[in-house]
Amino acid sequence: MAHHLHHNPSRDQTPDGDGADLTGVSGSHSVGRFHVARQRGGRPIAMSAWRVTTEDPAVADALGRLYGGVPQLMDTGDERVVEVLTCCDRVPVLLEGSEAVSLRMVMRGGGRAFHVCDGAWFLEPASARGSLCGCPVRLADRKVAAQAGRGPMPEVRIGFRLAARPELGVFSLVSTSWELAAELPALTAALDVAAGPASGVLRYELVEITTRSGVAVSYRRPVIEVGNTRTLVQDAVRLAA
Repeated sequence: MAHHLHHNPSRDQTPDGDGADLTGVSGSHSVGRFHVARQRGGRPIAMSAWRVTTEDPAVADALGRLYGGVPQLMDTGDERVVEVLTCCDRVPVLLEGSEAVSLRMVMRGGGRAFHVCDGAWFLEPASARGSLCGCPVRLADRKVAAQAGRGPMPEVRIGFRLAARPELGVFSLVSTSWELAAELPALTAALDVAAGPASGVLRYELVEITTRSGVAVSYRRPVIEVGNTRTLVQDAVRLAA
């Protein structure tokens, strides 16, 4: 049975535009986007399971049947974007080669991105493209600069198909997680050696830590595993610590 769309005009929209940017890693249009949070009053609110937005009601209906949740039509002005708050924090996926993932460093201000680079060379603005960006080589040093307001944040993009319904098309995930950025080299290496589409799992992981001062802290972050990447990233993830 198909889920009926429910209109949800009271929910605040995310700054990046849930329906405005459904671009995949390769530049092709994706059929939907996975999110780790919602926005309320300009602040991100973490979820306990994956949230997905799409412009295609048929895709939203399929997501609801696969992972639970009732598709809701969001109030986004001219665009008709459907939101599905799933009941699932673990999704089997298929990734097509290392082009399925990308990392760029972005610094925003005044509602625009004024520094976009690959960690070594400027990508934007167009007038600076190809020139040295001045970012530190090590990811850990980039994180220190970003936390001090002197450097860009990571923007990880991953394109994938749902293993259960690959014919639906390519979905995307855009994340600013430093941990995920640190894991990309191992993930890319695993995708390079895979013969054909690589099977993996996209997880919305709960992380619980205790700070040096004894305060318990918990948060959720996206994790993607392909083959033995979970073992390979144990050293790489220290870069983001």
